[in-house]
Amino acid sequence: MKPRVVFIKTPDPRGITDSIIEGLSKTIAARDFEVKVITPTKDNIQDLVNELMEFKPLFTFDLNLDGLIYAEQDGKKVPLADIVGNIHITWFLDDPMLHYAKIKPVISSNQILYLTIDVEHSQWLGSMGKNVAFLAPGIFPTNFPPPVQEKEFDVAFIGPVTDPTIIENGWKERFDEHIYGFAVELGRMIYRNPDMPIRYASGYLLSQFNPQFQQAIINFQQEKDQEFMAFLSEIGIYAMNLRRWNILESIEDFDINVLGPVNGEVKENIIVYEDVVKEKDVISFLSKTKITLLSQPPFLPSGLGYTTFNAVACNTLTMIEEKLSAKSFYQADKEIVTYHPIDSVEIEGKIAYYLEENPMEREAIAKAGRDRTFKDHTIINRGEFLANIMKDLIKQASKPEESEEKVPDKDQIN
Repeated sequence: MKPRVVFIKTPDPRGITDSIIEGLSKTIAARDFEVKVITPTKDNIQDLVNELMEFKPLFTFDLNLDGLIYAEQDGKKVPLADIVGNIHITWFLDDPMLHYAKIKPVISSNQILYLTIDVEHSQWLGSMGKNVAFLAPGIFPTNFPPPVQEKEFDVAFIGPVTDPTIIENGWKERFDEHIYGFAVELGRMIYRNPDMPIRYASGYLLSQFNPQFQQAIINFQQEKDQEFMAFLSEIGIYAMNLRRWNILESIEDFDINVLGPVNGEVKENIIVYEDVVKEKDVISFLSKTKITLLSQPPFLPSGLGYTTFNAVACNTLTMIEEKLSAKSFYQADKEIVTYHPIDSVEIEGKIAYYLEENPMEREAIAKAGRDRTFKDHTIINRGEFLANIMKDLIKQASKPEESEEKVPDKDQIN
């Protein structure tokens, strides 16, 4: 009998979940698994639980812990996987810290495998004793149109974006001056150092404050861990907007088309398309754009986000922050272009170079990036990797206990 997998599809206004679940489920089914896709609603949970009990999957899968199904045992609410004994796999498409409120209730479960898109995320979850694996994002090829030769737009920038002073003013009303100062300084540190994980940066910066403040923050973290994670998340969002806003403010000579909402007064050369947020609309726009300028959230200190792979696949020259992780997926200046987020001269200089001085080189890089993405970074590639993980888990579970005295085969000795 084929091992069974249930993919749990949850609502997503941007339409990203549909593409991922469709791509993974088809790939897993092709690897000799029996696959079922379910969509929970508030009205059908009990029916789905009955369906799962009858189907008896070895694995259930969701994104960002949004599809985890609970049941009651001994008067307590526990993950259904803990009761039936299957493995629940969840794939975080951003920092798990942003989903800490969902992680905390299941922190003691050993039936959950956490997939992350950033090595630092894996390290954080691993430090809590969780089962983790790394799985980079990938594109769903059929979502992308053929390359467009005549581009309508020069430069696109992916939002959302908020004027950081709006966030700072809100903090002044909520925080005392010491907490406010810590939050602003931590945000600015992350802004200046895109490779620095926010959790590490928080500890480092805290060591520079007086002992009383240090102890107050430590107590906050230990006694109200969920609120503390929300606090760090806020600071990360502030750092993201500080970086994005300053990039937009620094560009003078080119019109920038921002996709997604913008909160704040922008310059005349900033054109806002606040309704372009769904995946299909973003792909359509970027496919008609010469250069896409991305500023990744600081929650990805060593990884590339889903948006990056989508942008490169659109046959648009994609500019992203310079970090080591980018070079493990794409060749700089051959498949993508990198920049330092606080070097405004470099950013605008590269836009001018590829837009006005070397359009043929721009087109060659865009094509090479698209080709590389369609070859190595698809959801089919990721589904193959996921299938291998599940087959390895099945093999480990079915492996008989071996004697400690058994001598290993010579081929097994490294």
